[in-house]
Amino acid sequence: MRRPRCCLAGDAVEIQGSPEEDRVRLVKSFGGAQMRIEELWLRYFALGGDAGRYEVEAYLTGLMPMSPHEHNVLAQAINERLAELPPPPRAPYRDLEAEPE
Repeated sequence: MRRPRCCLAGDAVEIQGSPEEDRVRLVKSFGGAQMRIEELWLRYFALGGDAGRYEVEAYLTGLMPMSPHEHNVLAQAINERLAELPPPPRAPYRDLEAEPE
């Protein structure tokens, strides 16, 4: 059975697992976003997030829950930052014709 889809800022995103699984994945994404909690909170607030900076930090550390909507606003802030970063380096391919047989 397919899970429902949600939308935020026009982007359709597949809803994932349990709230805790989603929080853990969000924290992992935040770790790759190369920004401090203060910058995340500013981006989140600019997108219409209602939680304070300390509530966001408490959510990221698993100390308090957050509504699905507020989680999605945080995810949007993180995803926008990740889109600004250069992609990670890709593994190079080798020329098969240059290989000795």
